[in-house]
Amino acid sequence: MGTTEERLQNLDFQHTNFAPEDYSFDTLALHAGAVADPATGAMLTPIYQTTTYRQEAVGKDKGFTYSRSGNPTVSALERRLAALEGVEFCSCYATGLAATTVLCLALLRSGDRVVCSQAVYGGTVRLFQQVLAPFGVTADFVDTADESVLRKSLNEKPTRFVFVETPANSHSQTHRY
Repeated sequence: MGTTEERLQNLDFQHTNFAPEDYSFDTLALHAGAVADPATGAMLTPIYQTTTYRQEAVGKDKGFTYSRSGNPTVSALERRLAALEGVEFCSCYATGLAATTVLCLALLRSGDRVVCSQAVYGGTVRLFQQVLAPFGVTADFVDTADESVLRKSLNEKPTRFVFVETPANSHSQTHRY
């Protein structure tokens, strides 16, 4: 029978003959990533409210172990968003800061520099100043709404990426926490 994720590999929407460019946005928004529920046959993805899933043995599961790391509802959302974006994979996170943290951990290494907008969430400031700085990542907070300031900052030193949050409070300023 295989895990849920293994079974999903065999569904029509993931076959090589399924080309998202052949479908309208509306069709993809409604149908992409949808799988009939194997237990009930429901055509809409149920909202799974459980936190843990039964395992046959340690490391032997049916595709999901703990809802924070993945569940059928979120997997359906990720498949649908990937189809809408025309990409193979999509990852969804519970918060913007979780997504920002994953981005930074995936792309940044010691010695890297980020140019960051001054108008960002306080948790983003703490991520760069208190979590990543001890690992040798530098973040320079600048007014990214001012093109000349942004250009000057980018020309000063090599920059791994520019980070801008939208929507953001344009009246906020970066402070050390």
